[in-house]
Order: sequence, then structure tokens, then C-alpha cells
Amino acid sequence: MSDFPHEDAAMAYYPEEHTTTASSSDIERVKQAHEQELMSIDGVEGVGIGKNPIGGDAILVYLRDEGARKRVPGNIEGHPVETLVTGVIDALK
Repeated sequence: MSDFPHEDAAMAYYPEEHTTTASSSDIERVKQAHEQELMSIDGVEGVGIGKNPIGGDAILVYLRDEGARKRVPGNIEGHPVETLVTGVIDALK
């Protein structure tokens, strides 16, 4: 028998229950307001909305190459910006 107390602290996490329409619509508004500005940065291939590594809403910026990352802001109007290197995005392929 262990001398350490046992505590079962595991909790289920359901992110859908914690998502609010207000926050989702705010990040959509911010993305739309800054999309042209982001797309004008050399090396940016696309802009979207997704999740950051800890599950929060984030503006996603798709990059042609790693070199473009330093030109993209880390957050916009309080919303985190995540970058992903995708290479060239060609919708016609």
C-alpha cells in the first residue's frame, strides 16, 4: 500500500460545450477585417480559422515557406495567430 494519498482528478472535456457564438463571430469578424492585409504579406497562401495547440480559437495563416513566418503577427485584436507551412496552394490542381 502506498503512503501517498490517491486523488482521481480526471475530468471529461467537451470543447463544443464551451464554444460561444459571440467569440466565434468575433474571431470571424477579425479574420475578415484583416484577411486582405494578411494575404498581402509575401509568402502567405491563405487565411482561415482553426484551433491553437491548446484548443482555443485562432486565426490560421497558411504559408508558402518557413521564411514568411517572421512577417506574420503573433496575434490580431487579441486573437492568437497560428502559422502553418503548406507550400504553394493551387486551387486549380
